[in-house]
Amino acid sequence: MKTLSMLAVTSLVFALPAAAQIRASERGSVSQTVDGTVITVDYGRVQARGRDSLFGKVVTRDEIWTPGANQATTFEATRDVTVGGKALPAGKYSVWMSSDPMAEWTLYFHKNAALFHTQHPKPADMMLAVPVSHTTTGEYTEVLTFDFPSVTPTGTQLRLRWGSTTVPLEIGVAPSSPRIVMTPEQVAPYLGTYGVTFMGPQGRSPEMKLVIVNAKGVLRAIMDNPGEDAVEMEFIPTGTPNRFMPAWLKNGKVYDVEVATPTEFTIVGGRATGFLASFQGKPFMEGTRKN
Repeated sequence: MKTLSMLAVTSLVFALPAAAQIRASERGSVSQTVDGTVITVDYGRVQARGRDSLFGKVVTRDEIWTPGANQATTFEATRDVTVGGKALPAGKYSVWMSSDPMAEWTLYFHKNAALFHTQHPKPADMMLAVPVSHTTTGEYTEVLTFDFPSVTPTGTQLRLRWGSTTVPLEIGVAPSSPRIVMTPEQVAPYLGTYGVTFMGPQGRSPEMKLVIVNAKGVLRAIMDNPGEDAVEMEFIPTGTPNRFMPAWLKNGKVYDVEVATPTEFTIVGGRATGFLASFQGKPFMEGTRKN
């Protein structure tokens, strides 16, 4: 019995490492959210391992390959996007690429996201083909890497790096809240000058001047900011009368929408007398009409 117990324990000890799946190319993933759209790339992180001429030698000129290893690399978007200016519906796709150093590269998306790297689809069977406008040479990257080096309110850049080659891809995202253009009659009640204060842990801030104007059917506002540059704002209609979402602008473009701080305007005699923005039920920003 003692001998059998020792054998059982020994078998268990040697069985445990076998359960682990150590791969030459471990799986990795990276995600980026843009205006509520989640973009995810999942891939096998293949290593260069000192090999030269990765594109043209390791990946041959006539090969359509998945940029990764083992299970095909996948690209998933929770809403419709554009890749390199071409429309790609929301969903999950396997990703393939032709990477001929002597010709234009092409990125492909296939509807079947569960393909293995040896199951090379034909170009005619791809959901979408995107010409790669350019590749660059940069710092050497041993392990194949996807990342998102830049993000804007309307998109992001997805970048592939392996060896000394970098492949940038522009991903576009449609705004989750399309701009609503109001008529002159709809805009008129809110136009004018307001005194604005903010409420915080230290109490109420000094009053600042805010002027709301009609910018081609959009409520634009400029607020004085003592000692700093003026703050540009926009009030985005919500569909509820006199309720807006405040948005912050940079160089005339929206870069942050305060969805959690709805702004309610008080209307008396067809004219706004002031507004109140709240966060989690507590006053955040208050404006009182001055003229």
